[in-house]
Amino acid sequence: MILTQQERRIFKRLSFTSQVHITYNGSDKIVACKDVNTEGMSLYLADDSLKRYDLIAVRFDDHDLHFPALNADAEVIRVQAVDDGFLIALEFVAIY
Repeated sequence: MILTQQERRIFKRLSFTSQVHITYNGSDKIVACKDVNTEGMSLYLADDSLKRYDLIAVRFDDHDLHFPALNADAEVIRVQAVDDGFLIALEFVAIY
């Protein structure tokens, strides 16, 4: 039996658009967060600078009305080309 990504997901994702800070290889970017749940999140990037298995640091801004300040380490588990950029799926490794 083959399960789709949707069927394997234990927790529903909260869909919204917000800005988050990411750090990768010493470089900081502000990117759009598309959704989040207890296990991970999705980001939108204009370029394909992140690759599968990359480890990044994510920080929700403490001025964001959707979430309090939050830091997480995450692993890139999927990079998907979309109309004008890339949708990046992340799995949380640590949240603090």
